[in-house]
Amino acid sequence: MQIRQLQRALRRKLGAVESRKSHHVFYSITVNSRDLRIAKFSHSMRGQLSNLVLSDTARRLRLRRSELDAFVECSLGESDVRKRFE
Repeated sequence: MQIRQLQRALRRKLGAVESRKSHHVFYSITVNSRDLRIAKFSHSMRGQLSNLVLSDTARRLRLRRSELDAFVECSLGESDVRKRFE
C-alpha cells in the first residue's frame, strides 16, 4: 500500500487532521470530545509502506491488518471504524 493512499483515506474518510511536528507527521481524529492520534509517519516516507508501519496504524485504528486494507479500498466505511472507539 502506498503512503499517499493511506493518508488520503485517513483525511477523506475519517476527517483526520494532519499535524507536522519535528520529524513526524501525525494524524488525529476527535471521538467523544477526545483527540486520538491514529497514525504517525516520518516526513521522509515515500512509496510503499512497510508491514510494520501498516500494522502500527491498524492497531491505532483498532483494526486488523486485513481490515485496514479494506478501509483504504473502500469496503470498510467510516462508521465501522468509528464504532471501535466508542
